[in-house]
Amino acid sequence: MALNKKNSRKIVVDGESYRYSVSATSLDAAGNYRLNVTLQSEDDGARLVVRGLVTRDFWLDISKPGMKTEEDYPTVTPRHIKSIIRLAVDSDWQPQKTGPAFELELNNDQLFFQRD
Repeated sequence: MALNKKNSRKIVVDGESYRYSVSATSLDAAGNYRLNVTLQSEDDGARLVVRGLVTRDFWLDISKPGMKTEEDYPTVTPRHIKSIIRLAVDSDWQPQKTGPAFELELNNDQLFFQRD
């Protein structure tokens, strides 16, 4: 089953069309939200599920001033989605093949703070 077009965005990477969605889970004890990133080829291939990314909510932290930096509040942009797709393909994700979801484990340093 393809990602819902109403709740996902389209992106074209290396001539292939994909759909993706990004959401966050509930707040954990450390004040972080786990990001759920799901991608799929528009041709209904296997889904790609990214695990391990986290972010914070600036507006929840503003009432508790501290040593937070911009790096504590990363957001997933289309540039990051392109990187995720290329990393997954390099890790043997076959977006056109149907089957179980392919899981890619990433952390914030690997995705948000890499040098292009």
